[in-house]
Amino acid sequence: MEIESEQLERRQLESLSTAELIRHAIDEARLLARAEILHAKKELQEEVKAARSAGILLGAGAVLGLVGLAALLVAVGLALPLAQWLGVLLVGVFLLLVAGGLALAGKKRLPTQPLPHTQERLKTDVVRTRETLQ
Repeated sequence: MEIESEQLERRQLESLSTAELIRHAIDEARLLARAEILHAKKELQEEVKAARSAGILLGAGAVLGLVGLAALLVAVGLALPLAQWLGVLLVGVFLLLVAGGLALAGKKRLPTQPLPHTQERLKTDVVRTRETLQ
């Protein structure tokens, strides 16, 4: 069925004047550009959403890391009387472990390559355009 529609379209295109063919090509290029922009916007929105959640996790990890470091410094300060320092030290170690886990989770959610689908579509469009023009 696609072959029939291509032949029909080819017949229609052969009957058009050069000016009409150029106008048709420009309209197709505009349509393609609009479609690419819409796809890029959608993909960018998804990446911004992922980056936002990654930023929240990284921020929470950084804050807890600072709190854990502060608790460890308090533990060092209280280390002389051995009875009080142990509780503060355990809390500090726990907070540092949680901060590390949050930082790792945030790092994993960061996008590695910006707009991969849009880049792939544009590469395919360039290849198809070169093939068509040859």
